[in-house]
Amino acid sequence: MNSNKRIELLAPAGSPEALDAAIGEGADAIYLGLKDFNARARAKNFSYKQFEAIVEKVHDLDKKVFVTLNTVFEERETQIMYNILKYLAAVKPDGVIVQDLGTLALAHNYFPDLALHASTQMNISSSEGVNLLSKYNVKRVVLSRELDFEQIKEIRKNTGSELEIFAHGALCVSVSGACLFSSYFGGKSANRGRCTQACRRLYNSTSSPNDSKYLFSLNDLSLLNRIPEIEEIGINSLKLEGRMKSYQYIATVVKAFRLMIDTYPADRETAYEKAKAILENDFARKKTEYLFMDKNNPNITSHNRSGQTGIYAGSIVSHEKTDTGYIIRLDKLNDISTGDTIRIQSNDDKKRVSIKIRKIMDNNSVLIDLQEDFIPAKGNEVFIISKGDFYHNYTKIIPKSLDRYKKHPAITKLPTLEKISIKPVSKLPEGLYVKINKSADLHILQSEKPAKVIFHVTKSNIDEFFSNIAKTQFTVDDFIIYFEPYFDYNEQNTFKDYIEKLINKGFNAFIFNNLGQLNLLKKYDVEKIAGPFAYTFNSYAAQFFNDFHIKYIVTPIESNKRNLYSLNENAKSSDFLITIFSYPELFQIIPKLKGIEYEKQVIDSQNDYCFSVNSTKEKTSIIPEIPFSISDKVNNLKGKGFKKFIIDLAFTNINKNTYKQIIKAVKNSEHMEKTSRFNWKDGFYFDSEKHSTEDKEQK
Repeated sequence: MNSNKRIELLAPAGSPEALDAAIGEGADAIYLGLKDFNARARAKNFSYKQFEAIVEKVHDLDKKVFVTLNTVFEERETQIMYNILKYLAAVKPDGVIVQDLGTLALAHNYFPDLALHASTQMNISSSEGVNLLSKYNVKRVVLSRELDFEQIKEIRKNTGSELEIFAHGALCVSVSGACLFSSYFGGKSANRGRCTQACRRLYNSTSSPNDSKYLFSLNDLSLLNRIPEIEEIGINSLKLEGRMKSYQYIATVVKAFRLMIDTYPADRETAYEKAKAILENDFARKKTEYLFMDKNNPNITSHNRSGQTGIYAGSIVSHEKTDTGYIIRLDKLNDISTGDTIRIQSNDDKKRVSIKIRKIMDNNSVLIDLQEDFIPAKGNEVFIISKGDFYHNYTKIIPKSLDRYKKHPAITKLPTLEKISIKPVSKLPEGLYVKINKSADLHILQSEKPAKVIFHVTKSNIDEFFSNIAKTQFTVDDFIIYFEPYFDYNEQNTFKDYIEKLINKGFNAFIFNNLGQLNLLKKYDVEKIAGPFAYTFNSYAAQFFNDFHIKYIVTPIESNKRNLYSLNENAKSSDFLITIFSYPELFQIIPKLKGIEYEKQVIDSQNDYCFSVNSTKEKTSIIPEIPFSISDKVNNLKGKGFKKFIIDLAFTNINKNTYKQIIKAVKNSEHMEKTSRFNWKDGFYFDSEKHSTEDKEQK
């Protein structure tokens, strides 16, 4: 091993019971969320008094506490975020896990003693990204889950920062921090901790329209057997996922990983077999090592049951309503006992309900409580999700009385943000910018030449792009080059060659969507533009980029009218480009999913939403059939000071007539039929009562 210090076992604590179990079973550190700004908003989370007590008690046990502030925040929430950071600086947890660059800038400016950890939602997957953050007081980076072992090993060699990786638990099908799926249909954003897990639903494909499958639901990650290799290369922390999981789950997983870490040096094979046997009772999905050892691993999805957690117990043969509950008979009773909690799932996957078993009866039957919103039906599948006989009297971490814990986010005024004068390398013109990813579309754009063409560069299209420019009326000065959000260790090596080649040909404006790309670009005297996946939702995120002398910022497509207007008013150093029409990438999958199901279109069986599947050699993108458009709001935006607008046609097939119709609607500020407003009017989904109270308190 690289040092005498053993690898840290970091466990989730989504509830007081889970906290007790994690510490009781031997976790070295726990991570948890407060009531606001964490990526598991539906977990129980903790009050400020509870958190203060937890930090004190866990420190007394010589263990660590990390707190999650790993969501984006809007401009109107800046004061709230500042006060929470001030509170955390007083309580002194061992680390604050952040996603939003505005949170990073606030902490860096005003609370330099806070130890900052970059969330996996930042999508850091290269040493370039890690090293850029280290200059901003980020002590630790939680690496992207798409990385393989060799990439992680190379990142470890090329950075002095602490590195943390996910080792067990649920996987997102999308590249971390780049999922708009849940947000696009109702504002419940993954970037705000409100993900509805739409990827876990049943889908039909045009290739097999009558065969619903869990096309995008990944198996659960488990790197239990890879702990020796991970520790050997010097990874600092193994992270277990599960802040939404039961304390039984947390206890089981922590116990298994603790055993493996402590005993593998003496006998790896025996340690693994014992730990693996413990994990068989975690009531979760089928396990996969994901891409860790094999970038082409076929064992990442199970189309039949990957959408559910729990142990399959059987399906309902019949049911009978009684005065005291439902008696349901199963085709078999697979290890079900009185007191167990089961989940019953409707045949169409639209409803799921969790119920305790009240009594085991004859003839494979059980008695359950009545549920007003769910009636069992023949064929419903039943899963055991926790055992009633699982009980352990763990020591309580949170004391009964919290009276002596007095710290709370005070309502103090945020210091005035210093404005930075930024001189751009080249002044970007006002007007319409059109984004494409197919060089053949350049010929269509000649009919209505935009102020700039934004070309979405990939490995698959860059050579054809170079060869096609000479056949059009465009010159290199007409282009801005747009780079993908996902940028791993392998990409950073070829990226350097791309940059040199592009600059040598005269290109001088680039949109980056990943901090690793920014770290490579900053050494060149070119126009660096923060892209939509750089997530500038607030003026402090804009300040982060201003510190790198970046003036131009493409606002996130998830943003809304109120936030955009406030952002433009407060971030005077920046100049914003607004996307007004787009077929957005709802999620991006690394690697490309293979199979006939992913070749054309998929349909959400619950809501009849239709999506196209756009695949390259590197990835699969899911694109909605209905585009986003605020074309009729252009005049309003101009009135608020915005002068640059993007029409994103990268993920659709266009012809000259369609292109001209879109241009006309935008120029005339006209509404376009059969389009989505996304979050433009209503913004993110949130608890309106709670937020209205917070807004009043901050005024």
